[in-house]
Amino acid sequence: EALRRVPAVGEPDVLRAAQLQPGVLARNDYTAGYNVRGGEADQNLILLDGIPVYNPFHLAGLFGTFIDAAVGEVNLLTGGFPAPYGGRLSSVLDVTPAAEARSGVHGTAGVSVLASSLALGGAFNDGRTSWNVAGRRTYADKIVPAFSDQTLPYHFQDAQLHLRHMAKNGGTLTLTGYAGGDYLNGSFADFGGDSTRSGAGEFGFDWGNQLVGLAWRQPFVNEPRIDFGSGKVISLGDSAVLVQRASFTRFGTSLDLGNGSFSLDNRIREFRVAGSLSGFHASHARTLGYEVAQYFADYGAKSTQTGIQALAIRQRPSAGALYYEDLWKVNERVIVRAGLRGEYVPAAKRWWGISPRASVKYFATKDLAFTLAGGQYAQWVHALRNEDVPVQFFDFWLGSDKNLPVSVGRQLVAGTERWFGDARFVRVEAYGKTYSALAEQNPADDPLVEGDEFRPLKGTSYGVDVLLRQLETARALGGWVAYSYGSSRREQTQDTPGSVREFAPAQDRRHNLNAVASWRPGTGKYTFGARLGFGTGTPYTTIVGQIVRRFPDANGQGWDRGASGDNREPVGGARNGARYPPFSRLDLSVSRRFETRRVRWEPYLQLVNAYNARNVFTYVWDYTGNPPTRTGYSQFPILPSVGVTASW
Repeated sequence: EALRRVPAVGEPDVLRAAQLQPGVLARNDYTAGYNVRGGEADQNLILLDGIPVYNPFHLAGLFGTFIDAAVGEVNLLTGGFPAPYGGRLSSVLDVTPAAEARSGVHGTAGVSVLASSLALGGAFNDGRTSWNVAGRRTYADKIVPAFSDQTLPYHFQDAQLHLRHMAKNGGTLTLTGYAGGDYLNGSFADFGGDSTRSGAGEFGFDWGNQLVGLAWRQPFVNEPRIDFGSGKVISLGDSAVLVQRASFTRFGTSLDLGNGSFSLDNRIREFRVAGSLSGFHASHARTLGYEVAQYFADYGAKSTQTGIQALAIRQRPSAGALYYEDLWKVNERVIVRAGLRGEYVPAAKRWWGISPRASVKYFATKDLAFTLAGGQYAQWVHALRNEDVPVQFFDFWLGSDKNLPVSVGRQLVAGTERWFGDARFVRVEAYGKTYSALAEQNPADDPLVEGDEFRPLKGTSYGVDVLLRQLETARALGGWVAYSYGSSRREQTQDTPGSVREFAPAQDRRHNLNAVASWRPGTGKYTFGARLGFGTGTPYTTIVGQIVRRFPDANGQGWDRGASGDNREPVGGARNGARYPPFSRLDLSVSRRFETRRVRWEPYLQLVNAYNARNVFTYVWDYTGNPPTRTGYSQFPILPSVGVTASW
């Protein structure tokens, strides 16, 4: 509910709201993706009801894939996450689908300048069985041709399903499914291109996610016991819970230029089986769990018209994990959570690792607590991306193998939390992280050589996060202030023995501040929202010169004049040696609630970048003049949007 009050672009967005938490960085306006505490974007584990989602973004990362009305709860772990979570180095974003408990049919319909959505749900069988379905589609591809002679052959769509059944013995069976995609298909002639080139000018560019998962949760009471045939009876505790999961998730992207003149294709599929057994005593909660996953990754570049296969990577790696964790209430002041996670990746030269994780929370008083947490984390599925590029249209995913090592991260977090009453608190956390064998896209990759797509990096990150939080109530002021200070460095080994190049990654922002507020005055019919963001500049590689490439004249009359822009090659300075100017943005929103007998209507108005700040997105250099010029291109201008939701 708190996230829904945050001003957004078009409609509420879980991933956009996650960017406003301490330790979380959005590099620019054009991405719903994020970096957590100096880590890379592919180091974030994003789950929908426990099922991994590889690329949960639309329109080059501008919007998230989660339909707002279908989201029930969001948990964001920015560091020190426990042993049950694995496969990523930086964070966990766990999204729980909404589950309708009321009988009959209830729903929410929304219309905005971006998209229309509909979510329905209900319960039957005396409330023991519930269902939820939701769908969303953008319509720019339908509206633009109706008002102009131009076309915009792009749209995205989402569909989500969640079923839950509670058995008479207390067990719960849930089924979750999602399918979404982006579709950009048309002709270059629609954009003023030459339709005689590239296979009559046809192109196609699609990407999307599909997933489905089944989970069974069975509680036990009355001191359940296990006898393994040895005559020894082991008590699980005063109660226990058995959880079993099976899931399939897929992400795919394809680019086709000119009906097969040139095409890129990437598919990653994951079959996962996981389970856990937890026992609960008065002072202990013990969990023993496992995960087994089989991956299918394919990455290719080819031309069907010429029959040339430029690149073909086919991977079938697997991974397994066992973990044990104990949440122990030592006394009224101390809580300890300790765990051990063992992981094995056969394809990566039979890599295996033991990852210890632990945290301690000490209550000095009932309102003041101190925490210390740390652990080791491993990642064996990587996105083939260049973090220096400000917008990622899609990711290519590959698994660790003999050429691509498993990445390992270690982190330590220390913090304190102080509550002031029941609705206000402040939390301060300091962290330090180290990385080894990070996978970075190799710009010197030879398409004809397998195994040089990545180059390994080492790195460090450290910083401090501060959160001041006022919990929302029905008719009061609520919100938060999130401030982060962070520093990140990366090390790349050079060809010269013993030589190392150090640089700041593109997500290295020293200071980041987000202040979010919502207010429901009087009867609570009006809701006002505001978000003020400020951040110091992120690094980029400046252009320090230009080489003009000259070619022999076809008539044998010397050389051409190098006048074509295709013949000019920019020369970059030190990698990420410069920084963009500071960023600032104010977003505002207001909504009004109208209630009838059956339906609650809520029209809203939102204003993104209310004072039209000219935040630099990127620079373009022109060395054809004397002196050379640099032109800056801005991020979002002032951007109003309207919409309405109806709930029943």
